[in-house]
Amino acid sequence: MSKADQIIANNTRVSRRKQGFLGQRGRIALLALTTLLILFVYFTQSDVRATFASWTSLISG
Repeated sequence: MSKADQIIANNTRVSRRKQGFLGQRGRIALLALTTLLILFVYFTQSDVRATFASWTSLISG
């Protein structure tokens, strides 16, 4: 296999592995940080908890 064939094969493998903007680890990290932010806001802001309680009471009846 020539050097050019090796470069083309390696580039094809890399481009197949990287699909989209974020990789698997990036998506998991983004989801974890978003979840932590939502929980932080929920537990530190009483008006958010009150609003959430009123929304859940509308759903549950």
